[in-house]
Formats: sequence, C-alpha cells, structure tokens
Amino acid sequence: MISLDWIERLKKDTVDFYERKLPAGDYDIDIVYNAYPQRIDNKVPNAVLTLVGKTLGSIMAKDADRYFNFFNYLISQKGENGRIIFSYIMARAVRRKPDVFIDYIQEFLLKNKDQKTSNLLIDKAILPLFKKNTANYLELLLKWIKHDNSCLNKGMEKMLTKLVIYDSSLVRPIFHKLETSWLYATPSMIKFNSNFLKIIHKADPDFYLSIFKNYHNTRNPVFAEILSGAIVVYEKAIYEMVDNWTQSGNVNLKKIGQHAMKMLKKKKVKR
Repeated sequence: MISLDWIERLKKDTVDFYERKLPAGDYDIDIVYNAYPQRIDNKVPNAVLTLVGKTLGSIMAKDADRYFNFFNYLISQKGENGRIIFSYIMARAVRRKPDVFIDYIQEFLLKNKDQKTSNLLIDKAILPLFKKNTANYLELLLKWIKHDNSCLNKGMEKMLTKLVIYDSSLVRPIFHKLETSWLYATPSMIKFNSNFLKIIHKADPDFYLSIFKNYHNTRNPVFAEILSGAIVVYEKAIYEMVDNWTQSGNVNLKKIGQHAMKMLKKKKVKR
C-alpha cells in the first residue's frame, strides 16, 4: 500500500519527468521512483511502477507515437522495471491509436523472452481491445499464433481464458476462427489449439463435447493430435473416436490413438 503522500509525490515527479526530462532526451525514469523508501526483495514495489506507468500513459496517450525512442529505451535499458512501466503506457496508447501501436507491440512481443512481461503487456494492452471488439481482432489472433512464438502463445492463452470467462458467448467465434488453422497447424499451433479446447471445456462443456462429435470420423493425424491433446474428461463419444484411431492402418494416427486411449482410461478411473 502506497501512502497518499507518496502517491501525490510520485505523480508530481512523473509529470515533472514528462515535462522537463523527456523533451531534453533524458530518459532515466529511475529518478521518479528511486527515492521511494520501501523495497520488496530489494526491488521497487510493483505498485509504485504501476502508478508511474499509468500516470505516464495517461498524460502522453494523445501523442504517444512521439516517444518511440523513450519506449525503446525503457524496454532495452531499464530491465523489469522499464518493461512494467512500458506495459502500462501501452495500455493507454494502443486504445488511442491501435493501428499505430499493435504492430509495435507485436514486434516487441516476438523479440521478448520474459514470460511475465508478455503476459502483462497482453493483459493490459491487448485484452481490452478483444473485449471491446473481439470480431475485429480475430485475424490478429490467428496471425500471432502463426509466428510459433512460445512466449507469445502462452500469453495469448491466458488472455483467451480471461476473455471467455468475461463473455462465454465468445467461445464459438474464437474456436471457429482458430479451427481454420487446423489443417496446416505447426507443432506449436497444435498445442495452442489443444489448450484452447481445454479452456472451452471450462467455459462451455457442451460445446466442447460437440467439437469431438463433429470430428468423430476424422482420420487426419493433425486433427487427431489437436483433439487428443485436449482430452480432459471421459465421454463415450470421445472413447469411440479414439478407439477408431487405435485400429487405423495409418501409423501416426494409430500411435496418437493409443496414447489418447491411455489418457481416457485414466480419466474413466478417476470419475
């Protein structure tokens, strides 16, 4: 908990940094929060960094595209602190000018190797866009998972979980968009789609089962791999589909079926 006195001081110093330091090209943001006396594990508390980031995001939102040099400095020179502040600035900037900042955020996410940063940035900057107009951004979702970037995909999975909890009616349109990528799915896309099916089971169990029923007669190994990786419950319809795979003359499909059958039997015992 930050005291009211410190909240006012941090806000004042942030505004001063924006008005005097930034125009002069002095990007050393540490000056705003280094005097804060308390530390958690020898680090500035996240609440302090969040306040600084939100304050900066608020006052520079209208013309944030003037400050790309500052943003690049934050993420390249200021470590975790800089990335946290950057994420909260982007939360405001992307809402004002999505066409400008989505590509910039994508470029960062594809290079970033820190999962916490990806999760935070996606949660604060990208999730609100999807909540506001999911249909408008489904192509972006498909585009991003095709990059086969593990860090980005995990962040998007967390976002989709929050999105369908927020509005379960979004399950079907998101699934049907992702389904268009099944035929040529890469290993990471297979995993992503399997994980989303697991998310669907939590949000809409009936629709989850209907997907398996719809693919009851599939003999496509890629489809089978996606579906088998998504098995979280024993159901007769799923068992019958998997049993067909185990009897296939296709070596890959049979192998997938045998592995899936082992999982199903464990699920059945646990019921």
